[in-house]
This record gives sequence, structure tokens and C-alpha cells, in this order.
Amino acid sequence: MLVKCRLCGTKVDRNEAFKVVVGGKNTYYCNEAEYQKVLHEKEIKDNTYECINQIFGYKVLNSALFKEINLLLDVYSYEYILAYLTENKEYITKILEKDFVSEYAKIRYFAAILKNNLADFRMKEPEKPRKVEVDMPIMNYKRRNKRRSLSEIEESVGD
Repeated sequence: MLVKCRLCGTKVDRNEAFKVVVGGKNTYYCNEAEYQKVLHEKEIKDNTYECINQIFGYKVLNSALFKEINLLLDVYSYEYILAYLTENKEYITKILEKDFVSEYAKIRYFAAILKNNLADFRMKEPEKPRKVEVDMPIMNYKRRNKRRSLSEIEESVGD
């Protein structure tokens, strides 16, 4: 029997598909890598909204925030938005401390800041560890089995 993948929508044989039980119901994915991809995307989305809640200082339940973020998602990804928010967290928090008429006005102001600044933002690439090459000759030391006297050592060094 064929089942539908939740991520890509392709039909996959039930025996070959990766099965996940959610709330008593089975959901299927083409393979475990696709399921891990879905979990990673969900984690980034949750982290983005958690960062937004930290910036506002409380959990924002107003649906206007979600609509504004969804408009930004047409152009930018959650990773990009999260990178901007974490880098400019103090700046945005300081700006949003002033008094607003309503929560909706505060959300619109926040969304305007994001729209105006995301275009100029560049994500920092993770630093790659540099490989330092040491210019040292390879020394292969072989231990002598025979004990030498002090005079023999002086003769070999003196040569």
C-alpha cells in the first residue's frame, strides 16, 4: 500500500517509508533524513519566535505578529531572520521600550524594522578552523640496544 510523504508529497510504499507516530496517528516520510529536516526547520521556527518573545519581554499571542512574519517568509528564511534578531537583539529591545498606543502598533513597528534592515543584513559565516602547518623535519629516532660508555659518546659527538 502506498502512503504520502508529509514533506515532499510523493507516494512511497508503506514498508519502505519512515513512520512516525504523532498523537496516535501515523505520519510517513520518504526517509529519516527528511524527518530530521522537518524537525530542524521546526526547531529554527520555534527559536525564532522564542527570540521575538524575548525581545518583546512577554509571549506575543497577537496574530498580527504571525502575519507579519509570514509576509517576510516570502523573501527570507527563518534562519536568516533568527540570525538578524540574535545579532541585533539589544538594539531592537531598546527601540521597542518606548510607549505605543497598542500592541498592534508595537508589532507593526517591529515588522517595519525587520523589513527595512533584513535587506542589508549579511549572515556571519561560521569560522573555519585554520590549519597551521609546522615546518619541522621528520625525525626518526632509533634507540640503540647496546650500552655505550661515556668515552664512546664523546668520540661520536666530537666527530
